[in-house]
Amino acid sequence: MRNFLCAFESIFLGIPSECVVEILQVSQDLHTMIETNPNRGEVFFSLPRLLCRADLPAPHGIRLKPLAYPKTRVRALQEYTGLEVPRIVLVTPAVEREVDIPHEAIRELPGFIGLPGLSFLRGVSFTDVRMTAFIDPVLLVSRFLEQGDRGL
Repeated sequence: MRNFLCAFESIFLGIPSECVVEILQVSQDLHTMIETNPNRGEVFFSLPRLLCRADLPAPHGIRLKPLAYPKTRVRALQEYTGLEVPRIVLVTPAVEREVDIPHEAIRELPGFIGLPGLSFLRGVSFTDVRMTAFIDPVLLVSRFLEQGDRGL
């Protein structure tokens, strides 16, 4: 399974390559968890802000492919951003590299780690120097919307 690894302090966040359109540089500083650029039809989601590390610089972006959201989530995303078909960009401190991690090397999270705040994680791997936590992009965007609705 191919993943882009995003360096995030002492761990990597793994984003499935099959969900990624492109990696790009982000020149703007995000001052909130979710920001839109209506001129380009983009919505930016700040991973550092979601993970309570707003102090980390986040110059890299991962543009996601249109994802298979439930219709209620599509409407919520459209209402939140004001965009008919928003292009989603995850903003992260660094995209280190793309690697192939065997499915067998990814372990399910124990039930006690599956807290609502971490519901977007789908497993972990210890195959590298650091732990890699794998993200489910659909659940991640849903989590952003839940956080954003509460004004965090």
